Order: sequence, then structure tokens, then C-alpha cells
Amino acid sequence: MNHLTFSLEEQIATVTFDNPPLSVMTPQTVHELHELLPTLAGDDVRAVILTGASDDYFVRHFSVEELDASAQGGGASWDVSMDDVLLELESLPKPVITALNGTALGGGLELALATDIRVAKDGPYRYGLPEISVGILPGGGGTQRLPALIGRQKALMMMWRAKLLTPAEAHEIGILDELVPGDSSETALDRATTIARDIIQRPPLAVAHIKQLARASVTPVTKEMLTLESKLFGELMRTDEAKALLAQVAGEHRKERG
Repeated sequence: MNHLTFSLEEQIATVTFDNPPLSVMTPQTVHELHELLPTLAGDDVRAVILTGASDDYFVRHFSVEELDASAQGGGASWDVSMDDVLLELESLPKPVITALNGTALGGGLELALATDIRVAKDGPYRYGLPEISVGILPGGGGTQRLPALIGRQKALMMMWRAKLLTPAEAHEIGILDELVPGDSSETALDRATTIARDIIQRPPLAVAHIKQLARASVTPVTKEMLTLESKLFGELMRTDEAKALLAQVAGEHRKERG
């Protein structure tokens, strides 16, 4: 049985995770995501949404049975590493949005952290990287992406204490970008789709360049990154789309001046 299903509508690709009854990720999940990446990178797709099929879980966590088997010298074989797949997902030149329809722990949250925008609905769900509870650490990029997102100290406290956050806490701390009220008829997927529709109305090359620059940004600001920003700015200024949009707005301003 496949763990991932793919659909494409209005140039928005939706990848749905479904692995009942435990809703856990396995090497098969990583393999299937890797197989989907060329399709997600294609010109037919302008935005990507990841979500889950369960009413309770986005991705519950990585399979503890698989981890136990690996610790004992067995387990499923990996044809591609989770690190490589998430780096490829992260580098797609288009918005990748996670619609967290339920709990996401361990590898499930690490998958979400590799996306650009995270949206959830308030409810009895939890988010965290509690791997230390079984004597290990977040091994799918969590020790790197969580500090980059919320700061080193908050991330250390979460991981060291195996702290699980409510949706409201995750939103407040910056893990979630938007939180749909629990009493709303709107789902996390509905909200993610609305955001995706908004972004795909923008010029795709500008969207890609902004993502590239924001993903590579550093503190303090460097001359190297400012130079790259200027280079990409100049590239966009030469596109027909930018020329037309700039001329339109400039014309409107001239009319306002009379």
C-alpha cells in the first residue's frame, strides 16, 4: 500500500500522507516522497501542499518499530536518505506548505519543518521532537531546522525536555505560521490552499528568487548575499512580466498626480 497520494488542481499539488492505523513514517514514505520530487519540481506545479488523511495525525512520528529494528541490526533498507529528500523538498523553487491536520511528532514534525509555511487547526493535537525519550535525537534535520526557526534556546528546551506543544503554543513560538480557530468551518487544508492560491498569482520567477534569497539569508548581513540579491533583482527587472507590471503601476500613479 502506498503511503502518499498525489493530486493536482489549479497548479497546486497536494500530497496526502496515509499509512493507517498508526499514521507513522517509514523508509517507504521517504522513498515515495523522493519519487514524487521530479513531478513537484515540474512547470505544471506552482505550489505544493503536504497534508495527512487521518482526522488525528499529520504524520504521527517515524516508525519506532523501524528504529528498533535498525538498533538491533535489521530494519528496512534505505535507497535514499531522509536528509537528502528533505533538502530537495526544501530547495524547490516554489512555495511548499504543510497543512497540519493533526499531531506531528519526531519525523512528522521534521518533515513539516522542511517546508516554507505551516498551517494548522486548533484542537487536541501536539507538536514536538521527543526523541530523547527513547535515548536518541531528532535525526531528520530537527536539531538544525528547529533552532533556525524558533531560536537555539527554545529549541534546546523543547528537545531536551521532550516538550510537546499545543497548536496555540506552537503558533505563539513560531513553529506554526497560521492557526485556524477550532470552531471555524475552515480546515487547515482549506487555509493552506487559500495561501497557495494567493502566492501562485505572483510572478513565479520572483517567487523562486525570493525563496532562494530568504532561505540563504544569514545574520549578520553579508556583502555576498546583498550582491546576489542585486543580481536577481536586475534579472527580474528585465523580464516582460515585471516591465508590464511596473508600467501599469507607474501609469496609475501618473493619473493620480493629474
